[in-house]
Amino acid sequence: MTSSIASAAPERPALRRLLPADQLALTDSSDDLEITTHRAHFVIARRQADVTRWRLAARTATTVADSLASAGVPFFAMHLPYTRSARWGVRRDDLATVFDAIGRRLGGEGFYYHAREIGLPRPVTEAPTADELDSLRDISVFQYVRCTTTGKLYGAPDGCRIAVWDDHESRATLIAPDRQSIVQEIDRSDPPSLTTRARWDGWLEPSVDGSAADASAIEFPVDAVYLWVDDSDPQWRAKRAATRRRLGLADLPEGSDAHYFRDRGELRASMRSLEAYAPWIRHIYLVTDDQTPDWLDTQHGRVTVVDHREIFSDSEALPSFSSHAIGSQVHRIPGLSDRYLILNDDVMFTAPVTPYDFFTGDGQLRVFFSRSRRPDISRDHQNPLERARSNSAELIHRDFGRRASEVFAHVPIPQRKDVATEVAERYASEIAVTVGSPFRSETDVESNSWLHLYTALFTGRGVRSAIRYAYFNIGDPSVRERLLRKGHPGNVSVICLNDVPPPSGEDDADPGWLPAWLADAFPIPAPFEIPATPTGDRPS
Repeated sequence: MTSSIASAAPERPALRRLLPADQLALTDSSDDLEITTHRAHFVIARRQADVTRWRLAARTATTVADSLASAGVPFFAMHLPYTRSARWGVRRDDLATVFDAIGRRLGGEGFYYHAREIGLPRPVTEAPTADELDSLRDISVFQYVRCTTTGKLYGAPDGCRIAVWDDHESRATLIAPDRQSIVQEIDRSDPPSLTTRARWDGWLEPSVDGSAADASAIEFPVDAVYLWVDDSDPQWRAKRAATRRRLGLADLPEGSDAHYFRDRGELRASMRSLEAYAPWIRHIYLVTDDQTPDWLDTQHGRVTVVDHREIFSDSEALPSFSSHAIGSQVHRIPGLSDRYLILNDDVMFTAPVTPYDFFTGDGQLRVFFSRSRRPDISRDHQNPLERARSNSAELIHRDFGRRASEVFAHVPIPQRKDVATEVAERYASEIAVTVGSPFRSETDVESNSWLHLYTALFTGRGVRSAIRYAYFNIGDPSVRERLLRKGHPGNVSVICLNDVPPPSGEDDADPGWLPAWLADAFPIPAPFEIPATPTGDRPS
């Protein structure tokens, strides 16, 4: 990132005397450029609001591709589909033309290039020497970009790479400079035989003919499904109260069960994190009970609100207030892709992830476990959640002869529609009992995690895997203080902010801190949010 900002404004003559004349001239010519310091060196950076790393890398890849195409340089994708940063392959014979093209086309925008053989990054207007040109094997082309929303400075890790292909020593082929590519040797032809494939955002990138459908590649769509409820909705609360009275249950005390249902901005923050760090998700489905967030633009097309009535196989079971019951019906969403992620609104992405983090190339689920185990205690001592897990584990043991004891990590849950359908059929009677209870019950089973993921593991459709994540019980005042003081960890890809009720008799942690913390941690609006008015109020 950055250590400080150095403006090239005329009112700072002492600083301007320290800066190279060409950098001063470039920044003076554009309101979008600034001079800043990165690792104790002055560099040119472009200012941009609302920078996200996937879109920055895509923009850079497209810009470099346009430069190469304009110069008539053949190039092709060496990276797997759904890879965040592009890597273009070019022939060494074309390398001088490559530098000429990016220098002329991108020099005025403050682009840089870097390679291990030349040391520090250089502006693309400074071409390598002939000797350096002969030594280059892998080049990173990038732009320093300052996000004016967050203040962060982005650079080489979010650029585009160019790999140099050389002639084979003994046959008429070209070979890659290393083994980091989906293609490593191709026929030497001019031009190479190329086709196109769609990038995650729809842009068509050139690829080597015949390299499609590689066994290591993910080329299937992945959707995301959120289960969400807003307990501040008077109609929803009245519906829940009426259902309890119908079942002869006592009215809930004010604030009871709030931890399971309340929304303090988690859904919006989670969706913002998805757009920032996993925009390759094809479509987002929001499963609700006749509710829509007031900030969601339902006409945008990116998010589809799905009512429980559209997916429940037994409409007589509605209304339902049990996540176990609702989750068991998710695979029935019309138009849902065959592979999808289920997310609770308290799960957020904090670093770029790819489909390869959740699925293998042949579509297996990556299954993530925590370090916890299901307690081996009698049912009399189990809470409702533990009973649902025990019920599910007994079914797994009955059908696969294996003890299911490991608890799953609080991360996005990868799913396969064929596994979900199989689970729905095999455990139809148990799921029917779960769906038949409007509230969580001691007879529940957990379809999405325990039944689905263990079934996938034991039938070869899932593999054990790992993802860097952090879990926070935000009902704990000490956890709240740590988040307020340090923010979320920078070395994880996913966090879970679990709103766990405090022990009986203890006061709840101050709930007012979370909305502001989430807004600060995830400040970049998603494209499907209704814009705020200039005063910050929601539009009427």
